[in-house]
Amino acid sequence: MSSPKPTVALLVETSRAYGRGLCRGVAAYARAHGDWNFVMHERDLRGGVPDWLPGWSGDGIISRLSDPAIAEVLASAPCPVVDLYGQVCHPLIPYLDTDAVAVATMAARFFLDAAFTRFAYCGFPGLWFSDERQSAFCEQVRRYGFEVLTYDPPLVWSSPDVAKREALHPGGSIELERWLASLPNKTAVLACNDVRAQQRLAVAGRIGREVPEEIAVMGVDDDDVICELTYPRLTSIRPDTHTLGYTAAHWLNLRMQGQQLPAEKLLVKPLVIQERASTDVVASDDPVFVDALRYIRSNVHAGIDVNAVVAHVGRSRSTLEGRFMGLLGRSVKEEITRVRILRARILLQETAMTLESVAGACGFATASHFSRVFKETEGMTAGQFRSSFDLVLT
Repeated sequence: MSSPKPTVALLVETSRAYGRGLCRGVAAYARAHGDWNFVMHERDLRGGVPDWLPGWSGDGIISRLSDPAIAEVLASAPCPVVDLYGQVCHPLIPYLDTDAVAVATMAARFFLDAAFTRFAYCGFPGLWFSDERQSAFCEQVRRYGFEVLTYDPPLVWSSPDVAKREALHPGGSIELERWLASLPNKTAVLACNDVRAQQRLAVAGRIGREVPEEIAVMGVDDDDVICELTYPRLTSIRPDTHTLGYTAAHWLNLRMQGQQLPAEKLLVKPLVIQERASTDVVASDDPVFVDALRYIRSNVHAGIDVNAVVAHVGRSRSTLEGRFMGLLGRSVKEEITRVRILRARILLQETAMTLESVAGACGFATASHFSRVFKETEGMTAGQFRSSFDLVLT
């Protein structure tokens, strides 16, 4: 006779793509391990302890803890609990979250590769995830010799409640208008999440700042509904919510079986930057350089080489090489390789394409050439890279 299926309470908000992605990851683990019975209801991050939970006699709880008082209640629950938020960090509740440093590094590298030299960050100061991402972004940008302009709203608006902060000025405040108007042209702005980025885009349209020509804007979370409803459509960093949810379920399963966890916390790197129109710009006044860079990005899959780029812009190779080295710090060939490898990373993460197909889609003549270049640049084989994005069961 088979053992009964465990019953798990899933206290994760489903109003945003991030929470739904976590739920899909949890469900995938449950399906792969004999199925679980779930107890859940529609909620947001402000949802407190459900009325039914105190008398509930289930086997485990997966939650997104934003309130220390609720964390105290769950910490004393008779069943194991795993947190998928990382704000409270209760000593008795292990947690998983998206890696803020990895988010900041990904954004900084993207903007630097587009030749930006002016940077800004717009978040909700006082909210833990926003402050973490701001600190990490500033640190990453400063490593390259640049500073970050940050938005500091009036202290009277401070609140630890994410939903309240987001809803305070959904179309952007007067203070945000003034700050956005003060930014110099060709500024790359990272917002703490997609909601904040959407507010920035709304303000930019209202005060006449062109996006992305004057200001490029990137969000975090890649909530497709928000990103598609902005004008222009919003570029955003896609977190690995599936791995977060799947691994949280694995951790909970270990605890339900009375086993020790491998760690008290786990930070998971985001997957990729989903590029859309809000960052579709090269921040340079050099038309030859801009033309060459756009040509590379649009045609790298076709197997172009340096000679093809030189022929396209109609300038000498030495002239073009000088401009690339001066603006990017790398040669034309190195930029072609960088863009090819970046495309390959995305295909390896998001598709089941064979290595031969990935090589062809990225402009490499042969799979062996692709494999050699990939290992040289990434320090691991393409197969090892793909495996590293399999579900994190540490």
